[in-house]
Amino acid sequence: VPAAEWALARSLAARGRVDDALGRLDRFIATAAPDSPGLDEAQGLRAQILRARVASAAARRRHLVGLAAVGAACLGLLLLWLFRGRSVAGAIRARPALFPDLARAISEIRHDVIKHRASVLGLLERADAPRDEVARALQSPEPTSKVVADIYARLRKAAHAHGVSLRPLGREKVFGPLRRDLRRAEGQVHDPARTAALLEVDRRLREVHSERLAALLKLGPRTRVDAACLSEWIRDVEAERRGDKGAWTPPAIQLQSLEVDFPVERGALCTIFTNLLRNAEAAVRGAEAGRVLVRIDDERDATGRRLLSLQVGDSAAQELHLEEFESRESGRGLAIVRDLVRAWRGHLVVHSADAPLTKVVGACFPA
Repeated sequence: VPAAEWALARSLAARGRVDDALGRLDRFIATAAPDSPGLDEAQGLRAQILRARVASAAARRRHLVGLAAVGAACLGLLLLWLFRGRSVAGAIRARPALFPDLARAISEIRHDVIKHRASVLGLLERADAPRDEVARALQSPEPTSKVVADIYARLRKAAHAHGVSLRPLGREKVFGPLRRDLRRAEGQVHDPARTAALLEVDRRLREVHSERLAALLKLGPRTRVDAACLSEWIRDVEAERRGDKGAWTPPAIQLQSLEVDFPVERGALCTIFTNLLRNAEAAVRGAEAGRVLVRIDDERDATGRRLLSLQVGDSAAQELHLEEFESRESGRGLAIVRDLVRAWRGHLVVHSADAPLTKVVGACFPA
């Protein structure tokens, strides 16, 4: 009966059962006569229900899109947090000035961790190996893995000061695997059944990890110095001195090799050279027949190491001793040279010279 369908549709719609009400409305509209009472009202109710259904579906879609956007943003932030930062190799390429901090970190790990403390793993080849002593070397006064983690934390702090962010230790390609191997050894050292695994860690420390650390050192910056480069730096110092009293003494240049690649960042090497030259020029200022000599040497020491030195000599009568470098306040003149040379793994050279020069001051770096 059409009238019954319409009555039931109204009742269902009033109770919120719009899906059931819509079915009743469709049957009423389809079977009712054109002049049936309530037909127009039924059609209006049906249109209202359909509009409400469309609006509800659109609201659900907006809600789902919003949830998806929030989820994507959270996932993006998580991925950004997990994969943030550069590798050490990438950081050195981006910020060469970070290299001295890296070199100190690698030197500490190679000397204190790999060479001394972790080298006791090789003792486990013997059947009567003192496992307690091996464990003590790995874990006392603090675990070697924690030593590596602390060194890397200091390196990350130094990198941040240079404006570059390093990856978390777990994702670093060189320091991360080294720490994991050390932690594995610390956890297995008391178990005789894990001797083979411990010896494998020992082999990896000596061969794999040592080679990776050495490869990082090879990424250090190089500054090619030749006659043209020295002339440019000399002209810069001369331009500074034009307003000073006293004549400028043109320095002579003596090169043992036409080109020498110093393992020092260009800005640091330029600062070392210009401070040495300023000091020599100030020493001979006002002296008659003053002489200044710039010299680059490429030689080997008694142990066979190849050494590169950048030296500036002068003919001033006043003496200069290496101890004076040590006592100077940081941030001024030759103290800047001292600090930069140390930072770049070099050492200072001060010695007397043959006439017409009286002394030579320079910086020497391992090639």
